[in-house]
Amino acid sequence: MKPSERLSPDPVGEIEDAGGFVAGLVPNSVALRCLSVELRAPREIVVGEPARFMFRVENRFPIPLSVRLPTSKLWGWSVNGIPEADERGFEPPETPRTVAFRRQGVRLFEGTWDGQIRRAGDDGDVWRPIPGTQTLSAFLATDTDRQNLADSVEISVVSR
Repeated sequence: MKPSERLSPDPVGEIEDAGGFVAGLVPNSVALRCLSVELRAPREIVVGEPARFMFRVENRFPIPLSVRLPTSKLWGWSVNGIPEADERGFEPPETPRTVAFRRQGVRLFEGTWDGQIRRAGDDGDVWRPIPGTQTLSAFLATDTDRQNLADSVEISVVSR
């Protein structure tokens, strides 16, 4: 991985200086259309063994861009529509943030999943395996239709 592809620290609510003045000139709706996304994940996961997946966001535009997001959440993932494989739910703080993308820059986000869903149980949280074919999705956390800023893959979850 080249240094420019690494995700740099971006504290909640702060503006990262990846494009300076020019990045803020492009309207948010246009900037979002200039981004492309791709989810890379293994085809098979063994229940209980964490498997890495990568979510890639690329600025296809020849100038730096900044994107305003409605909450502190930058990106997210889900399994069969269940955010972060956790049925208990989580709402990020409603602190808007801005994230910048270098011209034709790439950001990589990494997640892990072990083929289980977290549920609230009577005696605390319970992790339940969900074998079979599952849909893993990742998205950039915008307040607009995520259709062009999300990607999904089918994963086979097996027990051994």
